[in-house]
Amino acid sequence: MSANSNRRWERLLVWLRDEHGMKTGEEDLRVACRYRPGAGNGLYALDRCTPSTTLFTVPASALLNIRTLERRYPPRRPPLSATQLVSLHLFLHRPEGESECKDPAFGPYISVLPRQFDAHPLTWRIRRTEGELLSRLPPSVSRVVDVVTQRFQIDWDTVFDYMQDNPHILSTSSRSDLDAAVHTTKDQALTEDFLWAWLNVNTRCVYQRLKPKGSDADNLTMCPVFDFANHSPNPPHLLPLPSNAEIWGTGSKRGEPYGLRTPDGTGFPKDQELFIQYGVHANKTLFAEYGFVNAMAEGDVRAGRIDGEVDVQDVVERMLQDRGVAGQWIKSALEQEGYWGYWTLHSAPKPGHPSFRLISALRLYHSIPRTNTAIPRNPDEILASWRDTLMGKKDSISPENEAAWRATLADMCREVAARASRNLENLKAVKSNNTEGWRGFTYDCLRTLWREELEVAEAVLESIRDGEEFW
Repeated sequence: MSANSNRRWERLLVWLRDEHGMKTGEEDLRVACRYRPGAGNGLYALDRCTPSTTLFTVPASALLNIRTLERRYPPRRPPLSATQLVSLHLFLHRPEGESECKDPAFGPYISVLPRQFDAHPLTWRIRRTEGELLSRLPPSVSRVVDVVTQRFQIDWDTVFDYMQDNPHILSTSSRSDLDAAVHTTKDQALTEDFLWAWLNVNTRCVYQRLKPKGSDADNLTMCPVFDFANHSPNPPHLLPLPSNAEIWGTGSKRGEPYGLRTPDGTGFPKDQELFIQYGVHANKTLFAEYGFVNAMAEGDVRAGRIDGEVDVQDVVERMLQDRGVAGQWIKSALEQEGYWGYWTLHSAPKPGHPSFRLISALRLYHSIPRTNTAIPRNPDEILASWRDTLMGKKDSISPENEAAWRATLADMCREVAARASRNLENLKAVKSNNTEGWRGFTYDCLRTLWREELEVAEAVLESIRDGEEFW
C-alpha cells in the first residue's frame, strides 16, 4: 500500500480497538489489507488459517447501518431506507481531496473508503461524460445501468427533500464546503458528492439481518475490514459468522457484530489473498452495479464451463413492434401472465439453452401467423392453448409452432452473435489508444461482455442445430 493507505489502515485498527473494543491481537485479527499491483487493495491471511477459523469480528457499534445511524437524524415518515440513510451520512462527511475524514463518529472508517468511481458506468451517466464508452455497452447491460440510474435518482431526490425539511442537519457535517445553499439548490457538484456516497454503499454493503423480515431491503451494513475483500466467482469464499438474528429468525434492535470465517473443510496458507462472492450475478449485473466483470478465458462460455447469460429483450421488443397491433396484443398477454421481460440465453448447464420465459414468449409470438398484424379472431382459444404449456398440461402448442419458434430463436442467436462480433472488432481498433489507468480496465470489461454474448449465442445456436430439446 501507499504510505497514505498504510497510515489509514493502521488508524482504522486503532479506532476499532480503542473506540469500539474490537480485538485486534494476532489471534483475533488474522487478516491485513495489502496492495497488489494491477488488482488494488485486498485482504490477505497474516498466517496459516485452518478451516472454520474466525478471521475477525467487528463490533456492532463500528458498523454503518440503520441501527448505528437512525438516532443521529430526525425521523421521517416513511423512514429513509438504509441505503438513503447511510448515503446521507457519507455525503455529510465526505473527505475533502486526499485529506482525512473529520467525522467524529466514523472518520477513520470513512477515510479508507474509495475516493472516486471514475470507472463505474453510473458515474458516466450522472456526469454526462464518457458517451463513447456508454455507446459501446451491450443493450442488455445498458438496460441494467438504466435501472441503477433510476434507483440512484430516487434516493438522491428523497435525501435532498429530507435535507430541505431538516436543514439543521447540515450543521452536523464535518465538511467545510457545505452551507445553507445545499437545501435550496441541487447542483451538479452536490449530485456528484451524493453519487460518491451512494456508490460506496451500493458497492460495499453486505447483508446483515437487522429487521424481522429476512428479505427486508434495510438488512444491509457497511463493515470495516470486510470491505477490503475482493470478489471472486470461484470458491473457496470467506463466509459470514452466524448471527443470533439469523439463527432465531428475528431482527436486531441494537445490531450485532459482523465477522468472517474460513469455510468448513478449507484452509488458507499465509499471505494468500482471501475472497468473497458478491452473490451469483451475471456479468451484466456485476458491471452495472459494481463496475467490474468476472474474467473469462476465451471459449469457456461456449464450452459451458461458465454460465454465460444474454438478455435478448431488445431483440424481442423489436420483433413485437414489427408486428403492429398483433405485437401489442402479444405484449399485453405476456404482461398479464407475468411473462414480460427477462428473456435470456444461457451457456450452462449444458447444452446451451434459452430460458423458459423466452420459449414461452416465442411460442405465443408464433401462435399468430407472422403475416398477421391484427388482433386474432380467436384470442381466447389461442391464449388457452398457450397457457396449457405454461401450466405443464401440454409440452407444446403444435409441432408447427415448435419448429417456428426454434427457427426464430436461431435467427436471434445469429443476430446477437453478429452484433457481438462487430463490436469486438471495433474494440480491437480503439483499445490500443486507451490503455492508461481505469480506461484500459474498462475496455477489457467491454470485451468480456461482448465475448460472453458471442459465445452464449453460439452455444445456443449449436444446441438448436443438434436438435436439443428445451424443456
